[in-house]
Amino acid sequence: MYAVSALAFFLILLSITVPVAFSLGFAAYLPGWLGAPVNSGQVVRSIVTALDSFPLLAVPLFILAGDIMTQGGIARRLFNFADAVLGHFRGGLAMSSVAACMLFGAISGSSPATVAAIGSMAIPLLVGRGYDLRFSTALITAAGTLGVIVPPSIPMIIYGMSASASVSDLFVGGIVPALVIGSLLMLYAFWYGHKNQDAITTEAGKVPLLKALRESFWALVAPVFVLGGIYTGAFTPTEAAAISVVYGAVVSVFVFRELTIRQLIATLPSTALTIAPILIIAGTGAALGRVLTLLQVPTMLGGFIGGIVDDKLILLLLINLILLGVGMVMETLAAIIVLTPIFLPIVAPYGVDPIHFGLIMVVNLAIGFVTPPVGVNIYIASGITKLSVVEICKGLVAPLLLLLIGLTAVTYVPELTLWLPSLAR
Repeated sequence: MYAVSALAFFLILLSITVPVAFSLGFAAYLPGWLGAPVNSGQVVRSIVTALDSFPLLAVPLFILAGDIMTQGGIARRLFNFADAVLGHFRGGLAMSSVAACMLFGAISGSSPATVAAIGSMAIPLLVGRGYDLRFSTALITAAGTLGVIVPPSIPMIIYGMSASASVSDLFVGGIVPALVIGSLLMLYAFWYGHKNQDAITTEAGKVPLLKALRESFWALVAPVFVLGGIYTGAFTPTEAAAISVVYGAVVSVFVFRELTIRQLIATLPSTALTIAPILIIAGTGAALGRVLTLLQVPTMLGGFIGGIVDDKLILLLLINLILLGVGMVMETLAAIIVLTPIFLPIVAPYGVDPIHFGLIMVVNLAIGFVTPPVGVNIYIASGITKLSVVEICKGLVAPLLLLLIGLTAVTYVPELTLWLPSLAR
């Protein structure tokens, strides 16, 4: 009863537009106020303990690295390289846009940042070369989900913290799912290019590949260096995040010379404004998750689901449906922090690996970035193109189906997420 009251109170606060961080915090305190054996000291300790985390330090560092690389011209060079490789095909510029989202996601770890950085460059080019505005906007909106599926990923870091799972294994495990989902979206772009080949011009991809490679070399090194270091064990994800910041700053200021020292320093306050809400959500969300655990919610929910479902495949389907619904109405990081301690104990008896389940959660909630009413990517894309949310949602029907196909593959083919981590053990 206390747990139901806390969750209902949380949803009510969200519905009246109370900020997510404060909604989580108030909901964590409510059971104690109602007489549950949970005191305010436990809530405060949970917040402090959650934030006193070395892996969590990677989140602000990766966000800062992404901001520096966006302003320093690295994002633009990644897009130009992708266009040089794929732009010769029909639909090649659209395929390049998806590939650029994957490359930028490998340095930012953020879905909204990927849409903002790549969308602002790619969508005007796509429209100028004959692509439909709704198609172009919807494609970039959907491809932005790759920003949190391809490693390094901020939601993966939060899940690793919540589940006490290896963030390195999560990063490595996300590589194949990202390639699968990215390939599906690129095939959709390829199909669109052939279907509308009379309307699309072929000016894309005319920059020679070697020239594009030379100009974008230092941009391409960043994700290879970061992920390679993590994969080989040369440094931890948190150390990789710090290295990304230094690398991005050095390349942007001294190699590309598109960022001055003064502009670099000016990046810090704006990044801090982005980071602060995320860290508050991480703390208050962890507190609510701890309170729900103390109230035996995972045990009770596990017993209930175990009583009605005795098949692993059906259980995963049910959890997917719940996560997709949650992703439509709840902020991604808060959902991971609250739901991980609830669902992980439920799937463990069925032999679901924590790394595999983490990728299932991340892909599910990544889809939440492109589903209303909370789909942040939609609103960012709408701001870039001035296209209405309704129009973007109409264009998202086909990309969403492809994302769901990718989710199904990730859910029921665990080798997609576990094969690469197994090689590193």
